[in-house]
Amino acid sequence: QPHFKDTPPRPSTIKKRLTMAREVAARGGGGRNSSGGAAAAGWEVVLTNAGDTLDQARRHPVAVAAAEQIQRLPRGGQLLAVAVCGALVFSLLSALLNALYMLAMTLSFVFGGAYMASKAPSKESFEPAFERWFLEDYYPKVAPKLEQASLMGKLEQWLGVNTRQSGASWTYRFWASRCLPAGISDWLLVKIARVNLGTQASPVMVTFVGMLNFWMLAPRVSIDFSNLSILDAKTTA
Repeated sequence: QPHFKDTPPRPSTIKKRLTMAREVAARGGGGRNSSGGAAAAGWEVVLTNAGDTLDQARRHPVAVAAAEQIQRLPRGGQLLAVAVCGALVFSLLSALLNALYMLAMTLSFVFGGAYMASKAPSKESFEPAFERWFLEDYYPKVAPKLEQASLMGKLEQWLGVNTRQSGASWTYRFWASRCLPAGISDWLLVKIARVNLGTQASPVMVTFVGMLNFWMLAPRVSIDFSNLSILDAKTTA
């Protein structure tokens, strides 16, 4: 039978390689050559196993039948058959790699989602987080507007204290008594809290996202800091 370049090496070739490996192992005595002898012995085992596997594959009925069919083809047909087989093997390997990639991505989403779900903050933790956001972000932006005499008078009338001296803490108490508790919904991986800083007639809806034991303002949220209608709602109640 003709021997094609694309076919595995014959058992005779493997035997020659085994013989060479044994000679290298025999020359690998002590000292620095001992490691070379051990490596050669290891390669001998590998080549022996590879030779047995290839020999069994060559004798398999399917492989024998395929080889006979290819040998009956003209030279051009043989090259075409080899190309088709190569393309088929490449397609199978690509499909296998894609399947493994999808499996890895699925496992990443599953375990990542489970981790995020376990780290979602509690509903009780929202009010301290809201107070911190109010004092650090919201109040500094509305404080200049509250300095106006009419608005400051309304706030002092409702609180019964001098807000110019009490500052942000009393202002937060006013807003908290009107806005809280927030409407909190659980979305498995995260929690969503919605707070109305205005009134029902003139709302200022603010959305917060809770994830990884942390509350933060939702991205791209626009807040109307000029809307202080909450003061009118309280002082006229």
